[in-house]
Amino acid sequence: MTTILIALFVALSVAVGAWRVMVARARAAQTQAAREQATRAAHAAVRQGVPPAKPALTADAEAARATARAKAQRVIAAEQARRKAAIQKAQNAARVDAERRAREAEAAALASTLPTTRLPKVERTTPIFPKAPAAAANKPTSLPAMGEKTTPLLRPGPVVARKPEIPTVLKTAAQTLVLLVDDSKMVRVKSTRMLAPHGFQVATAVDGIDALKQIENCCPDIVITDVDMPGMDGFGLVSALRGNPRTQHIPIVMITSAEDRHREEALRVGVGLVMGKPYDEAALVAHIRSFRFFARADEVESLACA
Repeated sequence: MTTILIALFVALSVAVGAWRVMVARARAAQTQAAREQATRAAHAAVRQGVPPAKPALTADAEAARATARAKAQRVIAAEQARRKAAIQKAQNAARVDAERRAREAEAAALASTLPTTRLPKVERTTPIFPKAPAAAANKPTSLPAMGEKTTPLLRPGPVVARKPEIPTVLKTAAQTLVLLVDDSKMVRVKSTRMLAPHGFQVATAVDGIDALKQIENCCPDIVITDVDMPGMDGFGLVSALRGNPRTQHIPIVMITSAEDRHREEALRVGVGLVMGKPYDEAALVAHIRSFRFFARADEVESLACA
């Protein structure tokens, strides 16, 4: 029985192998026939002047071509986005530069309209000397005797008119005016509450243009300004103050969140102290107290802004 089963298994294996061989030969014959037919069709098309048709792509080749096409489209889209971002950046830089130039021009025009302090005009006077008596004028001049002491005659020289000295007094903390310039209402309120207990008078402005308008009516003793503000920023305000003889002596403190980036430029344009955010309140008060602010004796009672 076992021998019969083995024989049947061997016969079945041989039959399956023969069938596989026959199928492989049939597929090879079909492929060869298709190739020959394609070759004959190509030769016929060449003889007739018709370009041969492109062979059909397989599924893998079609998928690879679709993948390459999608990758190329992504690369093109990324390049277009990069160019668009570069153009937008250039436009923003040009807009910021135009706004800065406009603020500087407005600050220069406003600074030119600020009144300048002039000293009162002093009229020159001609000294009047007494006339010599007529007898003395007609008396002949005689030389002194030998050994006689003589007193030299001093001729009056030209009289130079001196400018009148205006008496000045040292201001107290209550007479010291601090102008705080910041576009943030919260910062203005917080800084005012910090400076008021020390006895200082505090005036506030929302930007550089507002500060210059207030300085037309009163001249502060020290200015504390922010950097980034609409209308006119801190550097525009510093340029306007330093360009006017009436305000070029005012000490300036600049408060900025980018202390390291703005420090060099701020010191170059005339800022005395640059402090970062948040700043040390004790250091700021000590800096204000380090100055000795003077005022005319007849103006001590009207130092604050109207």
